[in-house]
Amino acid sequence: MRKLALVNFIESFFSASLAVALPLYLLSRGINVEAVGLILSVSPLIFTLLRIVAALFAEVLGTRIFFIATSISESVSAFTFSIASSVPLFGLGRLFEGATYSLFWAVNRTKVIEHEQSKDTSLARLLSVRMVAATVGIGAAGVLISYSFDAFFQLLMLAGVVSLIASIFFWKGKGRAKKVEPVKMITSKKGKKFWEASCSLLFLLSAFSILFAFLLPVYLDQELGMPYEEIGALMMLFYLCVAVGGYAAIELGMDEKRLIFFQDIMVLMIALIPLVPGYLAPVLMMVGFGFGVSFAMQEEMVVKVSEGSEYPSTDVSILHMPAGVGEFAMLAAGGFLFAAFGSVPLFLISAVLVAAYVHYTRNVLC
Repeated sequence: MRKLALVNFIESFFSASLAVALPLYLLSRGINVEAVGLILSVSPLIFTLLRIVAALFAEVLGTRIFFIATSISESVSAFTFSIASSVPLFGLGRLFEGATYSLFWAVNRTKVIEHEQSKDTSLARLLSVRMVAATVGIGAAGVLISYSFDAFFQLLMLAGVVSLIASIFFWKGKGRAKKVEPVKMITSKKGKKFWEASCSLLFLLSAFSILFAFLLPVYLDQELGMPYEEIGALMMLFYLCVAVGGYAAIELGMDEKRLIFFQDIMVLMIALIPLVPGYLAPVLMMVGFGFGVSFAMQEEMVVKVSEGSEYPSTDVSILHMPAGVGEFAMLAAGGFLFAAFGSVPLFLISAVLVAAYVHYTRNVLC
């Protein structure tokens, strides 16, 4: 479990720090905001296309090789960004980044489901590890990009190497002794709760993706004119509260009825972000806490609807496919909406998506 926690830490450090730094880097290179949204949308598109394929192979090959491939892809992605000078090259970097996430998430939860007794608690604790890692990564990104984007990308390449070393020493994935039927794995009947959970994830992850990976850094840079170190500090505070929210959900037994208040208040706070620039820190803290609670509940939903599955990697991947499509659509359109109307409509859209998530979560968990 410690090796898995280390790999989770590095992957989350990589993804969160890059989510904050990359939009700012693209804008600093003179790329317009519409193209920034399109470049960012490449990763969730590749993630959606590759994850189900990776999951199918994981059912046969086990998990270890996928963690190794994840680490290699991380380093290649960071290297590509460091040398990119045009929109197609930045898109290529996002392609490798999307491959990283598809390989990682095809097997990460499966490894817990296969080896841990308290599956929902173990997944939630790994979530806390990832949230802490993301907080550290965002802080590191804010400091480094204030001095040099090159140094930041070099750090990400080094993180991929460390992850590779840890992945090599994983216990081997079991693989499957029996014949695997890909068509059956994909088309096996899913119940109503499965698709309600899938819709819930679509709304939550689409909202978080547009808010965290595009809207907040671009809003703070383009509309408020914040320097990079202040953007990094504010985003780090936001993600620290995400980590605290996830931990609080675990301590409260992940009881949806006791946690629903924090998710409801998050909806209002997201809509208020562009209207109260003087109170950004406390508003973002409440939004972050609500997202932390929501992500912990997400892990419980994943366990609930995939428990007892014959093909857990494939089912979890199918569960998240609509969310990948939603993230792609939101990021692809986000740049054009921001250029045409500013930040307010995008914050409102994010709030509506979170409200829809809360509704579907109640259906699945209550």
